[in-house]
Amino acid sequence: MARRRIICRDIRPTIPRRADVRVKLLSGALVLIAATLVFAVAANELARTLRYVDLVYVNEKFEGRGERANSIIHEYASVAEKVSMRGECRSDILDAAVGVVLADLDRLNPDTDYERWVESAARAQNVVEHAVRCAPFVSDYSLRLAMIKRAAGEEASQQATLMSRAAQLDPASMRGLRSRFAQWRKLDAASLKAAEPALTRDLTTLLGYASPATVRELLKQPSPTLSSYIFSVTMHLPEERRQRLERWKVLPKT
Repeated sequence: MARRRIICRDIRPTIPRRADVRVKLLSGALVLIAATLVFAVAANELARTLRYVDLVYVNEKFEGRGERANSIIHEYASVAEKVSMRGECRSDILDAAVGVVLADLDRLNPDTDYERWVESAARAQNVVEHAVRCAPFVSDYSLRLAMIKRAAGEEASQQATLMSRAAQLDPASMRGLRSRFAQWRKLDAASLKAAEPALTRDLTTLLGYASPATVRELLKQPSPTLSSYIFSVTMHLPEERRQRLERWKVLPKT
């Protein structure tokens, strides 16, 4: 009898308890749920990639002009519009949509094809405004929106808001400065006055740190109003820096 009790005592610990079984089943279920969610997310991302793969390709590869290229860009501008209609906010897809609608707008001449240009401008504005809502921290989207709105009719307060935001989000990169000065050179006196703090900061950065060749390139053919701002900022530069720019003859004549 004693021997039987000893045998039973040796066997009991090897029998799984109900709590252990439940824990194992719960762990297995959680792993399965997690794997299912990961698969669902991956499948969704793949579906989005495939839906816009041609749009991304067109944005990256199509350059130059010509009837065939213009036709393809215009066709995919309609695809780009669906990005905003569907509320798509993935960065690579947004970049492609913005690039294509702007390329389509750039290829149209309002003097010879006004109705098509108006349609393209409205589409571009919708897509870029959607991009700004999705990614308000991206400087380039605010700048592109300023460009589009100026093409439709320049409003000083609107330009000041968008240009100031673009400068604040990307204050010092040469790529950002290069893009913004393409717009600064086009703005009228009222817009420049409304955006004076942002313009002054950009000029201070450019004149203070860029190479003379870059300064010459970005400040070529400024308007009389922009020239006055350039002169004002130049007068506050360190003497050595101002003399260097003058030796290189990169500053516009006042």
